[in-house]
This record gives sequence, structure tokens and C-alpha cells, in this order.
Amino acid sequence: MEWSSALGSIASFVTETWSKTPAPVQTIMIAAFGTLVGAYVASRAQEKRRVIDELKAVHVAYGLCFTIVNKALAIKRQHIRPMKTTYDEAVERYDNFVVNPVGVFELDLDLKTLSQPRFGVSALEKIVFEKFALGHRGIAAATSLADATEDLRLSIDYRNNLISEFQKRQPMPHLERIAFYVGAYMEEQVDQRFGHNIDALNHQADDCIFFGMTLADELLRLERKLHARKGWKYRLGVPRQYPANWSIAQEQNLIPSDDQYADWLRGFGRPPSAWRRLRDFVKGANAHA
Repeated sequence: MEWSSALGSIASFVTETWSKTPAPVQTIMIAAFGTLVGAYVASRAQEKRRVIDELKAVHVAYGLCFTIVNKALAIKRQHIRPMKTTYDEAVERYDNFVVNPVGVFELDLDLKTLSQPRFGVSALEKIVFEKFALGHRGIAAATSLADATEDLRLSIDYRNNLISEFQKRQPMPHLERIAFYVGAYMEEQVDQRFGHNIDALNHQADDCIFFGMTLADELLRLERKLHARKGWKYRLGVPRQYPANWSIAQEQNLIPSDDQYADWLRGFGRPPSAWRRLRDFVKGANAHA
């Protein structure tokens, strides 16, 4: 009853005050109120559109990450890992033959060239750097992913050119060809370009997978944050992004371990907790007391 009485008194006061307000002033107040309401509605609609555009851009970037990682997994599974296994076995067989050179040593050399994959990183970079605000770890992952795909492209070109050069060399005995291929000493010289190139291909494919998956995780975290902060305020109408399923790649041991990138990961410290910030503040205050 007290609330009802208070509200009634306020309503009576407002009505009485409004009735005593000159008509021109009433017109100005109504116009000002309408302008404020219109500005609020327009601002709200603009903010909602911005959030929706950001979410859609995050989804596109996530899809591009998924494609890039899948391509890197495919080239590692189908080409690079078998190539490295074959090469390591060839080196081991040659070393065993040098220790015990019995009989004729035969070895089929793996001289397959590789096709260049199209990763579409330029499109991903444009979205990541222009369409939304990603954290420093996400930006670093995107930059590292671009570098890794470019390095992989250069190493593929290098292998193809190296094979072409090898095939055009002057005829030589088969054992000398094998020694050149496995990077063994031959007339006090050694050429280890095949081995180094295969190692580079393997590491760069791992880089593409790791940094692509790291960036995907950061994009998913941003998408969750946008939904949590803005979803209750607006009817966004944008479905949530669900994380990719990498279980098959994990079962095939295609995903590199985080231990390989411990130094990179160590560079991104966690933000201090509220308790730690309070403790540091108290210590600073006591130090200046």
C-alpha cells in the first residue's frame, strides 16, 4: 500500500507539472525524447549487427582453420610420413652395409615429387586481422600458421628441384647414387640435402597442424565469449560453433605433441587472478607507506 501511495503521488506530480509546462516546451521535450529513443534503438541495432558479423566471421575463420589442418594432416599421412620412414630405413640399411659390406647392395630410391597444396591462408589472415579482435595468442598462432604453410611450400619446391637435379646428374655407379641419396661420405664429400629436406617437411607439416589447431581453439574461445557476453542481450540467431573432432588423427599419431612447442607456449603467461592482483596491490601500498 505504501508503494502504491508513493507511485500515485509521483504520477500526480508528473501530471500536474506536465500540465503547467508551456506547449512549445512540451513539443521540444517530446522531440528530444523521441530522438534519444531513436538513437538508442539505432545504436542497439548497430551493435547487434556488429556482434552477428563478428560471429559469422569467426565461424568462417574456424572453417578455414579446419580445412588447413585437414590438408596438413593428409599430406603428412599420405606423403611425408611414409617418405620419412622409407628414407630412415634406407639410411639404416646403408649404414649396416658399410659396417658389413657383404654381397651386392640394392636399394630403390624414393624420388617421388610432391604436389603443392592450396591452403588458403591469405583469406584466413584477412578475416583474422580485420573482422574481429583476437587475443595475442591467437594473433601469434595465425602469424605462425602463415609462416609454416609458406615454409612447407618452399620445402616442397626444394624437394622437387632437388630430385630433378639428382636425375640429371652424370651417370654414376648405383652405390654412389645411394651414398649421395642417404647423405653418406663419398670421396671426402657429403651431401645431406635429401635428409635435411625430409626433416624440414616433417617439422613444417607438424607446424601447420599445431598452429592451425591452436588458432582454431582461440577462435572457439572468442566465439564462446561473444555468445556469453552478448547472447543474453540480443537475439543473435547465430548457432554455436562446435569443436572439430580430431580423434582419428590422434589415433593415427598425426598430431604433434605440445612438448615440441613448449618454448612457444611458455611465452603466453596466464593473466593474474583477482586474488593475486589484490595481493600485489597491498604489497605495493605497504612498500610506499
